[in-house]
Amino acid sequence: MAMSDSAKHKKAITEPLRADVLIDTLAALTKSIMRLDNKQQHIVNDWLVTWSKYLDFEGTFDPRRLVYYKRGDIVLAHFGYNVGNELGGVHYAIVVECDNNLTSGIVTVVPLSSLEDGKTENDLHKSEICLGRIIGDVDCYAMPLQMRPISKLRIIKPKHKAHGKMTVSGKMLDKIDEQIQRNFTKQKENKNENET
Repeated sequence: MAMSDSAKHKKAITEPLRADVLIDTLAALTKSIMRLDNKQQHIVNDWLVTWSKYLDFEGTFDPRRLVYYKRGDIVLAHFGYNVGNELGGVHYAIVVECDNNLTSGIVTVVPLSSLEDGKTENDLHKSEICLGRIIGDVDCYAMPLQMRPISKLRIIKPKHKAHGKMTVSGKMLDKIDEQIQRNFTKQKENKNENET
């Protein structure tokens, strides 16, 4: 009887990885990175260094040692190096999860970015929300389409009470909630529109 693909995969990942297999994988990765432009090469390398540290910390990481992240809190997090149009790099983000558990290793956030010079709220995609100057002296916008759960390992700050906390208003959270509903749920049509 032939072994299923699932069974083959499970068998393969229960055995120790051979060093020569890892060396081949890293050699292929190196070639891929070297084909990128200089800036991307440095970004990928920096992410690999950071990711390696996360892997080292993972075994002893205890989210209970961090501050409690409430809905509306602003965190600075490293979203990593991702593929395609997935957000990557270091960004501020707003915690949108209701009642995150202190013992949970993850928290759900909506990433933020800043408007480029010369750009206005009118230049944003219809899925994005301008929030104004909530961090420093630049206009920020929220990107609900990039909403995701992240490991609390990725949070750069605040980690401790000494870091202080920034939060957004309930009004801003309402705007984000409304946009999340538009982006991810089927909207009921207006009753009057159905009657015409």
